Amino acid sequence: MLDFFFEPRSVAIIGASSDEKKYGRLVFNHFVVPFHGRVYPINPNTPEIMGIRCYPSVFDLPEVPDLAVVILPARLAIKAIADASKRGIPAIVCITAGFAEIGRNDLQQELVKALGDSRLIGPNCLGIIDTENQVNTLFPNFKLPKKGYVSLISQSGSLAIDLLLALQQNKIGLRRFVSYGNGADLNETDFIQYFGQDPETKIIGAYLENVKAGRQFIKVSKAVARKKAIVALKLPMTEFVTMAAKSHTGAVASTLGLYKEILRQAGIIQCDSTSQYINSIKALYNQPAAFGNQIAIVGNTGGPLAMALYRMNRYNLELGLLSKETVTEIVEVIQKHGVQTSLLRGKEDLPLAFLDLTGSATSEVIAEVTRVFLSEEAVSGIIVVPRSDAPVVSKDAPARIALIKEEYSHKPILVYNLPDPTINAEFEKYGIPVFKTAEDAVDGMHALVERGRILRQYLY
Repeated sequence: MLDFFFEPRSVAIIGASSDEKKYGRLVFNHFVVPFHGRVYPINPNTPEIMGIRCYPSVFDLPEVPDLAVVILPARLAIKAIADASKRGIPAIVCITAGFAEIGRNDLQQELVKALGDSRLIGPNCLGIIDTENQVNTLFPNFKLPKKGYVSLISQSGSLAIDLLLALQQNKIGLRRFVSYGNGADLNETDFIQYFGQDPETKIIGAYLENVKAGRQFIKVSKAVARKKAIVALKLPMTEFVTMAAKSHTGAVASTLGLYKEILRQAGIIQCDSTSQYINSIKALYNQPAAFGNQIAIVGNTGGPLAMALYRMNRYNLELGLLSKETVTEIVEVIQKHGVQTSLLRGKEDLPLAFLDLTGSATSEVIAEVTRVFLSEEAVSGIIVVPRSDAPVVSKDAPARIALIKEEYSHKPILVYNLPDPTINAEFEKYGIPVFKTAEDAVDGMHALVERGRILRQYLY
């Protein structure tokens, strides 16, 4: 039945308004252009909106719509939902607030009873987006993101807007989005299962304030995680965060230890900040999983490399140990090009897959070192910091790294290359993600390592 939300042939906007400042008008505008289906404004006090005939109620419509969007005060919203259910409308989005999030559990129970056989997203939500079918119930004047294969789930509406904008800024395409608010009917488990069955969704991102029916959530998520990555943003539950969640969507937030264990058992990659969340999705978008926690780092500048090493400690990521053969190859590259540097060595003087080329290496040297590091069996992925603003680095760095990407397509390559937007665009044209900082790249690599761990756990 969830197809009726995302692929409706016709939509009724209950509470559509001729007032351009009201939410009912803002939502209605999205369904006039560019929505491809039929739209029916419902308002007994207005004969037409934007030249489109208004109907007094859903019972006066010439057909039964697939989807109804309700934008009315709480009491009127309950009646509208009851009418929509009696009319046989299968899918309802209720944007209206004023229910459990303000302590009115009685009103929310009335709303659920009014549903009948219909299914509900909300109340107290922004609703849905489908970039293929041009469905958009968001009342902010929000332009649809470019099409892609990330589907997002969020209890929060305003934070969801921030996450959608971050996807746009990072050139990550969106497939579908749902803000489900109080989750009076459909909840996070329903949407993970639904997006898990969608062939066009490859990554599922979720912002969670609580998890209902934990055992079912684990069962569903674990099955989905076998096929596609699930990334969750869920804040540590301090007393104040718990209070904020309850006042926001009526959620009684779980304790930190409990939710981490639930997400771990469910095969979900966990994030505790919006930046880590976006970096994780960006890395997963077009890079393979990293099957192991030993990574390599090569770059032309010391500061960002040091910051990357510091961030690695947070995730228990390690630098790859190099074999004698690999060390010999690296030394040959260094001597051939006359670069004044040496390999980093760890405990017991063991050589590690880390090389600071001190700002003097060309893109040719960086590419050669990258290839040698990736040839090492112990290395699961690499972070490259070419710094194309250095005079010695030519503009062919992306093309050189792209050739290596084809050769080692089973290992991820992430790049930090600011501040050259032209070169960054070239890297991304080849499907190699570029991050704003070296620490962001480590966030992304951690997600790929977690994805590898999950795949090994459930598939191999």
